[in-house]
Amino acid sequence: MDKAPRHETPKGDRADGKTSAFSPRQGLLTHDLVALAQGGVSVILASCGADGKPIAGIGVGARIDKTGAIRVFLTRQANLPLLAALEAGRAIAVTFSRARDHVAFQVKANSAAILQACSDDVPEIARQSAVFRDELIGINLPPHVAEGYTTYDPNDLLAIEFIPDQAYVQTPGPGAGGPLSP
Repeated sequence: MDKAPRHETPKGDRADGKTSAFSPRQGLLTHDLVALAQGGVSVILASCGADGKPIAGIGVGARIDKTGAIRVFLTRQANLPLLAALEAGRAIAVTFSRARDHVAFQVKANSAAILQACSDDVPEIARQSAVFRDELIGINLPPHVAEGYTTYDPNDLLAIEFIPDQAYVQTPGPGAGGPLSP
């Protein structure tokens, strides 16, 4: 059996209901969804330009606080068009998807703030990226591809912060696209 290192969310950030600092429900999201979003997954961001055309971006991790506010971490250089759309006040959508089973959900908000990532975010981003890298290797991506996909410049990190007002199931299957219910 493979003895890959285990990377765990720090106890202060856990949302599993056992050692969580979170209330039973953070806004629209259950404990399981918060844990998924903070668990080392694919983070895809979207907005649109003034012409209505979609703009996609890629994140490197996320944190969700007890109020339900979501901080998605991304690098500036890889996401310039997305950042310009958000600076112009466009809406945001973020999809969190686990590689091994494609369990996924999407959240949306009418606007988002662009902030600097905090120094205490950096170890959490590194942990989530390591989990995602290991998961990609676990589904047979070559290690160098997984490493390339999860590599980021810590000096280029930003945070996008918003409170979602909509949430949807994105796991493939008959319920995909349906609204999440409490």
